[in-house]
Amino acid sequence: MTGLSTEAIEQTLIEIIKDLIQDWGLDLNDGISGHTMLAVDLQFASVDIIQLCVAIEQHYNQKLGFQDLLMDDGRYVSDLSISEIANFLVNRILDKGR
Repeated sequence: MTGLSTEAIEQTLIEIIKDLIQDWGLDLNDGISGHTMLAVDLQFASVDIIQLCVAIEQHYNQKLGFQDLLMDDGRYVSDLSISEIANFLVNRILDKGR
């Protein structure tokens, strides 16, 4: 897969998130970046994270096994940054492209 980079995936992820939260009325003075946290900064609930995962899989047209990102040692993670998700996606997409 050519042109695939963490930065490109991070920008795509930010656009997907902006589409999901456009009607939420959040005050995002600092904008959205790789350091933005889903729960703390964007007020994502678990159902929102599921919607995000579905939107990402639809965008890339493949199942990506988000359970490996969302679970740590048998427990759900409490929050994720956009960079963490982007790094996960790079690894998954590159692995599937081999």
